[in-house]
This record gives sequence, structure tokens and C-alpha cells, in this order.
Amino acid sequence: MADYDYWQKQGLKPLFGEVDLERPEQRRFAGKLLIIGGNKGAFFAVANAMNEAHKMGVGEVRALLPNSLKNQVPSTPEVYFAEAEKSGAFGKNSLQDLLIQAEWAEAIVLIGDMGKNAETTMAFTEFMKKCDKPLFITRDAVDAVTPDVMNWAVAREGETSLLLSMPQLQKMMRTLYYPKVITLSMPTNQLIETLHKFTVSYDLSLITFHNNQIIVAQHGEVVSEDIKDTEWSPITIWGGALAIHEAVLKLWNNSIETRKVLACALLYK
Repeated sequence: MADYDYWQKQGLKPLFGEVDLERPEQRRFAGKLLIIGGNKGAFFAVANAMNEAHKMGVGEVRALLPNSLKNQVPSTPEVYFAEAEKSGAFGKNSLQDLLIQAEWAEAIVLIGDMGKNAETTMAFTEFMKKCDKPLFITRDAVDAVTPDVMNWAVAREGETSLLLSMPQLQKMMRTLYYPKVITLSMPTNQLIETLHKFTVSYDLSLITFHNNQIIVAQHGEVVSEDIKDTEWSPITIWGGALAIHEAVLKLWNNSIETRKVLACALLYK
């Protein structure tokens, strides 16, 4: 550990006591969260994410879905729709709706179920560059924003946090022409060193999973957590709930460094 002064290991208790895990007493201080995702026939990730946000006690939550789901989703004041393209995913003309809802929010989760579609990628390419709110991105939403990471990684004014798999991390680094190659078989300490250097170069907050370790990195600082010390599993970590925990806790701890909030989110119950 002496050689890795930028690496901290979290155990059964949160490493950063300054992170408040309790909902603010007044609802108006509990945050406004926007959840974006879905395509025709796929909205359960959004629905589950909204339920998780309500369970945590976020102040207000909205969902934005493509309008191909209008007849499949119960009509509620919390659900909004954006223009879909022919196959039912977010279309290139959905950008205005995305930005309008983003203006309302204090944090945004791109929860996924977006499918693989060129128009969707175009819409979120522009959204990433124009949205200045904190973004938390996971599941196949990572794939939707990766092709243009070279541009938005430097153009974004708001914070960007990505919960991504090792293959997704590999692809993102390749897209950025990052000189260090990561592999699924690399030792944990080598990955830690790579994430340290990568997050010095790019202003991103990252969470990934490797060798039974959940790893958080930002600004060159890295925190690792053995998954057995959490309530997550190698499957449930990708379900969407963790991204909601990250976003809501950040709403409640806006002045605290995101890396610390993300690390504590791993142990949130």
C-alpha cells in the first residue's frame, strides 16, 4: 500500500464519515432527480429506478421515456415523454425534451434500456455536450454515450459519473485513444494504477467491478471495496439501483467530493 498513496480500501463501514446517509428533514432539500431511459417495450429499468428513488426518499423524481411507450406506461404526473424514432427508441428530435427536463432536475440518471440505435446515439451525443447538470450513467446508456466521448469528456460543464463494466471501460479508453490497455485478466493493482492515471487525465468519476472488487476512481484517487462486504452481487450491481443510490446521495451531499459519495453509496442500505 505504501506505493499506492492514492488507493484506499473500504471495509464494512463507510470510509468517509462526512457523507450524510440520512434524508434531509425537509423535502425541498432532498433533491430533484430525473431518470431517463427506455425504448419500445422496455421500461422496467426506469420503473424500478423510480421505485428505488422513492424508497430512498428523494425530494422529487421524474422519468423521461420515448413516446413509443405512451400506451404501455400508466399516466402519472411524474412521467414525461420525448419523441421516439421509428423503432421506438429516443429519436434525434428528442433533444429539446431532454434539455427541458434536465433544466428542472438537480441530478440526472441515464438508466439504460435504450437499445442500439444511431438516432439515439445522436440525441445523447448532443445532450451530453449541452446538459450542465450532474449525470450518472449506467447499463447500456454507457454504450450510447461512448462513441462521442472524445468530445463530451472535455466539453461538459457538469460532473459525469459512469458505472460501467470492464468491457465498457475498455471500449471507452480505446475510443479516447488512451495509451494503456486494460484486460479482464489484469491484476487489481495494475487496474488501480491505470484508473489513477486515467482520472487524472479525464474529469470523470468511475465505478467498475474487477476481481471481486468494486472500484471507485476520481481525480486520481481510488477506493476499492470487496463485494462480499456489501449487499451487492456481481449481477445486482448492474441492475440500476446502485446508480440511483449514487445520484440521490450526491443530491444530499452536493458539497462533498463525488468519489467519497460513490464509495459510501456501495454500503447504503
